[in-house]
Amino acid sequence: MRRLSLRLLATAFALALVLGGRPAPAPAADSDLNGTWKLTILQVFDQDLALVQVKDEGGKLSGSIKDAGRLGAQLKLDAVEKQGDKLILRGKLGPGPLSFTGRPSKDGPILGVLSVQSSTIPARLEKTKDAQLKPTTPDRATIMKLNQALGNRDKEAKRKALEAMVNAGEPSAKNAMLDGELLKLEAAADAPEKDIRKHVDRWLGASRPYGEEYAASVELQIAKALKGKRAYAPLALELATAADKALGKDASTEQQAEVAATLASAAKLAGKADVAAEAETRAKTLEAELDEEYHHKAPPFKPGTFAGRKGDKADRVVLMELFTGAQCPPCVAADVGFDALISAYKPTELITLQYHLHIPGPDPLTNKDSIARQGYYGAESGGTPSTFFNGKSLAGGGGGMGNAEGKYTEYREIIDPMLNGQKKATIDLTAQRLGDEIRIKARAEAKDGAKQPKLRLVLVEDVVRYTGGNGLRFHHHVVRALPGGVKGKELANGTGQVEETVKLDDVRKTLESYLGDFEKQTSFPNPLPPIDLKGLSVVAFVQDDDDHSILHAVSVPVSDGKSAEAKP
Repeated sequence: MRRLSLRLLATAFALALVLGGRPAPAPAADSDLNGTWKLTILQVFDQDLALVQVKDEGGKLSGSIKDAGRLGAQLKLDAVEKQGDKLILRGKLGPGPLSFTGRPSKDGPILGVLSVQSSTIPARLEKTKDAQLKPTTPDRATIMKLNQALGNRDKEAKRKALEAMVNAGEPSAKNAMLDGELLKLEAAADAPEKDIRKHVDRWLGASRPYGEEYAASVELQIAKALKGKRAYAPLALELATAADKALGKDASTEQQAEVAATLASAAKLAGKADVAAEAETRAKTLEAELDEEYHHKAPPFKPGTFAGRKGDKADRVVLMELFTGAQCPPCVAADVGFDALISAYKPTELITLQYHLHIPGPDPLTNKDSIARQGYYGAESGGTPSTFFNGKSLAGGGGGMGNAEGKYTEYREIIDPMLNGQKKATIDLTAQRLGDEIRIKARAEAKDGAKQPKLRLVLVEDVVRYTGGNGLRFHHHVVRALPGGVKGKELANGTGQVEETVKLDDVRKTLESYLGDFEKQTSFPNPLPPIDLKGLSVVAFVQDDDDHSILHAVSVPVSDGKSAEAKP
């Protein structure tokens, strides 16, 4: 997903570019809830999200969306509630839940937090006489300055630019994205602890008017940014402890798990073994609950089973390649639809490969070979998510979890007819694991008509557990490497063979080195998953580089001390 989208509501910079503008003066406080209220989120610029019509009929509250601007029908309001001095709006953004919780401020507006896509964003609600959302004019000069600062590869120059922007006015919650980026740079540069505390105090001071929930989310964000830095361990522990205590009874299991894991890490580094042990145990229990919950909801439908090919001569195999990203919310539908296909077909019918990319954000399942494979397809790949069926770009695009069944159906409408064709190559493949080594032998022959046939090998890990920004916890058939190189083996006169010995320790070191170098330029949103390299398989396929068409593909599982083979 290369272009910015309103589906990335939780991504501050995206919203700043799409909706950025200057705030209007806030009106005086109004205790009467009847009327039109403007919901505004604070991310770099104040961004008017919607006009909400509220009715108070003898204490019974109801509401509706009067104007949602560019969000249109995606934004719905289901309920308006009052709990003590708190006002709560509950609704949906697309298929996902959305809520606003706030309290009246001394200056007039109701200040609080918007919760969407597992993120909390500072927001305000204020009375207005407007009948529709007014278009705002983005401050292009500020946007340009922000672009230049965030895109600066010189970390010290970037830090100074962000610091100047944050300190340009009074502390404000709308600087949260800038504060977060600045703090990471300060921590990476080993800034004095007193400077870090000064920054933290300013940031937290600006966040507190928006409620305990939002302040706790900021405390957690800061503790995560300081993770692994012994010099800041006491501060990280202090903040993680505060975030843990601030968790309300309505906190989700996901929030509880994230706080517990952060607390465990901070306590361990600060030398508080007992606190670390308790938090770590709690985090593991919560993560297990989340895994179980995830398996029940993904996919949110029951996949059918392929009835079989039609005709005695039908023997074609379909190779599906998905380019995706763990930080890509619109990739959810594509990923879940992809996962559902695995149970619908046999490996002799459909072979699936998942390449991870740093689009739109850092993804630790990415590797150089995956990036090179995307480069092979060039402009056809179209960012993430994009899908290829036997080398042809088809059924691109994605969506949220609610779109997963639609993508699955779309994929099947492509795959099923293709399976009734005939393969255009033969492949003999064996893979034997002996300790840390996998010995691969492959021989292929392309049938007449192929102009530039190449034989390629892929090392695939069946399941990798990692939770990225899009909320998916498990990723299937993840490409870890292309043994023998991404260019493959040319089949001279249509035939050829390759023998490769893959040392798993070398693969692991290569992946770790790549991620380590990448992390020097930016940071991953969550702890990196262990590179287990368990549940492996080897895929071999013949592809005509003239038109990218895949002539045939086979897959074999890899087990310790056993040899697996696939015939033509």
